[in-house]
Amino acid sequence: MVEFAYKAYRRTFAKEYQTASHELSQRPGILLRLRDGDGRVGFGEIAPIESFETESLLAALSRCEELQGKFEYEESRDSLNSFPCLQFATESAYEMLGVGSVSQSVDAPWPVCGLVADATDRSQIEGLLEQGYRTIKFKIGKSEFAEERRNIDAFVEDSDGKIGIRLDANGSLDRAKTIQWLEYASDVPVEYLEQPMAKGSEREMSIIARDFPARLALDESVCFVDDLKRWNDFHWEGVYVVKPSIAGGRRALLDELLRIPDERVVFSSSLETLVGASTAIGLAIESTKRSRALAFGVEDLFQNDGASLQLGPFLQSDSLGSIEDFEELWKTV
Repeated sequence: MVEFAYKAYRRTFAKEYQTASHELSQRPGILLRLRDGDGRVGFGEIAPIESFETESLLAALSRCEELQGKFEYEESRDSLNSFPCLQFATESAYEMLGVGSVSQSVDAPWPVCGLVADATDRSQIEGLLEQGYRTIKFKIGKSEFAEERRNIDAFVEDSDGKIGIRLDANGSLDRAKTIQWLEYASDVPVEYLEQPMAKGSEREMSIIARDFPARLALDESVCFVDDLKRWNDFHWEGVYVVKPSIAGGRRALLDELLRIPDERVVFSSSLETLVGASTAIGLAIESTKRSRALAFGVEDLFQNDGASLQLGPFLQSDSLGSIEDFEELWKTV
C-alpha cells in the first residue's frame, strides 16, 4: 500500500504551438507521486494528447481523484487499462519507487532531433544549427507546398545536405499531396515522412510508399501498444514513431518493441515536463533501440519556466532528471 497524490499543471508555450491538425497556447497535464511507508517516492506524468485519442485531461483528473490517498497498485492495475497516459505514469512511478531513481543512463551520447514547428521560421532553424543538432524535424502541411519546399531547400543548401531531415504532416495530407511530398523527399536527405495521411489510411499509405525510395513513418496511427502490435502484425514496412507517455502499459510496450528492428523505431516527446520526458527516455534507453535520434528536442517550445528537460543536441549520461529534480518541480506546481 502506498500514498497516491497528484497535481495538475498548465504550461505556456513561448508562442502559440501550431501543427497542421491543431494549435495550442498552453499544455496542461498532471504530475503524480507515489510514496511508501518508508518515505521512498516515485514520480510519473500524465500527458494526454486528446487529438491522438488518449483519455481527456478531465477524465484523467477524475480517475486521479478516485485513486488519491491509499493506493494498492496490484489491485488497481487492471482498472487503468482504459487510461493509457495514467497507466504509463503510474507504472513509471511504481517502478521508480522500487529502484529509488530513474535508473537509466547512456554510455555514449545519443543524438536528439530538434523541432521546427514552422518551416518558415528561419531564426529557429539557424538557432538549432548553431546549437549543433544533426537531425531536425519540420512540421509541414500548414502552408502551401511550394512555400514549405522553398524553405526546406534553403535549409538543405545552408547545411550542405549534411543534416538529417524529418517531415511531419500530422495526418493532414490527402493522397495527391502525400505523393507530392514523397517525390520531393526522395531527392533530398529526408529520413522519413511522418504520418502524411490520417489514422485509418495506413494500408493506402503502405501501397503509395512502395513507389518511392523515401520512407514513411506512423505516429498518430501507433499511439497505443495495441496499435503498435496491430501494424507490426500487418508488417508495416516503414518507421514507428513511439510516444511512450501515451502508449499505455510500460512493460507491455517494452515487450512489443522487442519484435521490431532497431532502425524502425523512433522515440518521441509528448510535450511533457522533465518528469514525463525522463521516464519516457528511460524506457527508450531500456529498450536498447538507439539507431535513430530521439525526437525530444522540444524545450524551446515553452517559456523558460524551469519545467523542461534540457537536452540539447545529444542525450548525455547525466541528462535525465533525478528524484530531487522531480521533488523541486512538484513543490512549484
